[in-house]
Amino acid sequence: MTLMSLDHAVIRVRDLETALRWYRDILGLMVIEERDGAVYLGCGGDAHFDLGLMAGGVGLDHAAFAVADHAALTAAYERFAGRGVRCSEIEQPGEPGIASAFRVFLPTGHTFEVVVRDGTTGYPHPTKWHTAAAHAPIDLSHVTLMVEDVQAAVEFLRDQLDFAVSDIVQPTPESPWVFAFTRVGENHHDIALAMGDGGGKLHHVAFQVNGVGEVVHFADRLGRFGWKIEAGVGRHGPGGNTFLYVRDPFGNRVEITADVARVPNRWEPPKVWTGDLSAIFNVWTEEPPPASFAEGT
Repeated sequence: MTLMSLDHAVIRVRDLETALRWYRDILGLMVIEERDGAVYLGCGGDAHFDLGLMAGGVGLDHAAFAVADHAALTAAYERFAGRGVRCSEIEQPGEPGIASAFRVFLPTGHTFEVVVRDGTTGYPHPTKWHTAAAHAPIDLSHVTLMVEDVQAAVEFLRDQLDFAVSDIVQPTPESPWVFAFTRVGENHHDIALAMGDGGGKLHHVAFQVNGVGEVVHFADRLGRFGWKIEAGVGRHGPGGNTFLYVRDPFGNRVEITADVARVPNRWEPPKVWTGDLSAIFNVWTEEPPPASFAEGT
């Protein structure tokens, strides 16, 4: 498998200053760099950015996946393009810490980026973190896309981009797939897929914290700042992770999550979840997802 890990995500926001205040001061991310009308923020585990904010609109600009080196980048480009996948040329994308990259354009309307880092990022010393960083997430966890046909999207990721499939949610044998969870490494999911409107919409971007206690801490923190939780705190069936969901000032959905399962066996067959979606969404309460979960940005 050429793609090693989820590297970063870039989302669009209507006002950069408002978004920066929310993601820095409430979510606790650290500013890595500002350039060319975008802000790049990190969780603090290294000096590389995990989330980019771009002015203009809402939703996902792209999700990026890292490869080991330039040879791996070229090999990935040749393999994907050779399969008929629509790709851009390899270039320097102008993002901090990225040496070279190319873009992959999915049939769903979403865009991926395959990147090789330039090797300049180290780790930020704790004395240099801003005051909210002590409560920051520790890493970008995953990105969930909204797609009209979950099964077709999974087949594209698996057959064309070499993703592995972890879990599938199919309420009955006759019904369409409503969720699926795919990975490039050992994390249970790097890209998840939720059935909904097409057109390249984002369902959510997720950040990892250390355990369910930190998820609860974030719930309290959001409450202190006057932000209402959309769903949670709970525990999903697929992936086994604890969660809460909240919307940023422009409606982009953010998940705070912990305890995401690992799947070290590349060839592990996917688990198919059937039955009541309420029990799959939250195994603690069997509470269904809110109606707003059908919305993306």
